[in-house]
Amino acid sequence: MGADPSDTPSHMARFFRYFVIVVAGAQTLYWLYTFRLIFVNANPLGDGFEFVAVVPFGFVFLALVAPSLLLGATGRMLPLGVVLAFAGLILNVLLFIEIASELTGEGVRPLKF
Repeated sequence: MGADPSDTPSHMARFFRYFVIVVAGAQTLYWLYTFRLIFVNANPLGDGFEFVAVVPFGFVFLALVAPSLLLGATGRMLPLGVVLAFAGLILNVLLFIEIASELTGEGVRPLKF
């Protein structure tokens, strides 16, 4: 009559699920923010080629973040979701460092947020 105890998720599975949803959700918001970040820091007299920098962020989002968000939302294969979310986080940080360096002229001008 009652719920089967094996149907309830463990504390670790619940933690993994929340971790994946929070980290992947934050990266989704960051991916959307990169459009504004690049627009604000683009050369106003340039050809707009700075927006090519959005492409690597899009690849990270589509290849790592979106699948981890889907895994976290469904609650399946959570260890894989954690790995994908963490890998996406690392790649997003590395890409941000590189893009910030390019947009600031190797630190000559400040980055506008």
